[in-house]
Amino acid sequence: MEWNKSRRESRTLLTTPVFPEDIGFPMAAQAARLRRQTTGRKDELVCLITSLPPEQLNAPQWLQHNRQAWGIENGLHQRLDVSQADDRCRIRHPQAMQVFGMFRRLANSLFMEWRSGFTKPEHKTTTDFHSEMGEENLRSAFRFVRSKHPKLKNPS
Repeated sequence: MEWNKSRRESRTLLTTPVFPEDIGFPMAAQAARLRRQTTGRKDELVCLITSLPPEQLNAPQWLQHNRQAWGIENGLHQRLDVSQADDRCRIRHPQAMQVFGMFRRLANSLFMEWRSGFTKPEHKTTTDFHSEMGEENLRSAFRFVRSKHPKLKNPS
């Protein structure tokens, strides 16, 4: 039993070794069924697959990795998806996707640096950042990229 977003949650993981041919996933070595039981919600059942065998990834480790994986979704990925519509991107060429992704991550880093200089950074959004950068014709962003010790100037 643990706390997740102010609710009591129980997570139970049942694992089994598998062969890739049996389940149709290349490199699969282990499969699991995760049951989440949270106060005030319906039970949730999730199936998981990994290339790690049971001797390299036991059930407690798997539960820990599963919980930590949401940190990625709630952090950078959520910013890229919501603020920059990353999931709706229509670029399909692998190299173009990589370059575009680097620019999006650079823009996100610039935003995080810009926002850190405010007294209440949690109140600043990427929309605020884009507006300010647009007003200055991106001078601040270019200055930041070329600088040896980058610091974006804030109006606060």
